[in-house]
Amino acid sequence: MMKCLIVGGSGQFGICLSQILLKKNYNIQITTRSVSKTKKKLEDLKINTNKVKAIYLNILNKEQILKILKRKYDYIFYFAGQSSPSVSFKKKNQTFESNYLGCKNFLEGLKKLNLKSKFFNASSSEIFSDTKKRITINSKKKPISPYGMAKLLSFNITKKFRNIDNLNAYNFVFFNSESFFREKNYLISKICLAAINAKNFDKKTDFGKLDIIREWNWCKEQCYLITKCLTKKPNDFILSNGKEYSGYQMLNYAFKYFKLDFRNFVKIKEKYYRKKDFKFKKTNFKKNIKNIDPNWKPKIFGKKIIYKLINYYVKNNIY
Repeated sequence: MMKCLIVGGSGQFGICLSQILLKKNYNIQITTRSVSKTKKKLEDLKINTNKVKAIYLNILNKEQILKILKRKYDYIFYFAGQSSPSVSFKKKNQTFESNYLGCKNFLEGLKKLNLKSKFFNASSSEIFSDTKKRITINSKKKPISPYGMAKLLSFNITKKFRNIDNLNAYNFVFFNSESFFREKNYLISKICLAAINAKNFDKKTDFGKLDIIREWNWCKEQCYLITKCLTKKPNDFILSNGKEYSGYQMLNYAFKYFKLDFRNFVKIKEKYYRKKDFKFKKTNFKKNIKNIDPNWKPKIFGKKIIYKLINYYVKNNIY
């Protein structure tokens, strides 16, 4: 039985990956700052807490990390960290500590204990420069937010421990990710909820810029790609579907679901604009997927993501 540790495992990636690895009969432990809240969350999601055990960890406490690492895991996934680029301008220290220092502490712990565990750091598309070109792992890196900078620092130090210290250290670069488990204050969730509230309550919703273009991924598909990388040699991988849509396209899908015209319910307001943002985020899908599984193709993107989320929110009375 493979032994797996998911750091920051109560977020959408931790939950989606746990669901996949449980089917492979992995022994899974997830770290959290609140064991009781995480245990209740897992129980509410019908995840067996005997098979997915929540353990307390402060990722800035090196002694705690060493104590946990001595349990000798086959795989360690670092998903911890403040994950909002816009919030990172207000919470720079928290963003830096959770995304970079925590990752660094784990890498140093693995080196100190001379462990052969495979360590997977979750990086972000926010590490790249503002470009209209399709992105590969070698594209120019120039973040525009504290979040992007923290992710780039963790990306670089993961490479350093791999190349210089011979650790089994990997980087996964994720682009925008959606699931039933994501917080509802991100754009795609907000779009779906705006359409539901327009239908049910004739309610209007304010948005920031919607002319941005992104690849919105279904988180569980990205986690499937993670499992494809587990047996590969340590490297850096981009996990994104190559299917780009503008915010307006996704908004239109959501309102068309209810046969509504979003122009009657949506206002664009400058006060909701991000302090700094990229207009385009597009990947070179064929080149990136070639290093993971050249035969893989995404099944859930664009309209399907919108419909899955709306169906879930309506079924569970989430407004």
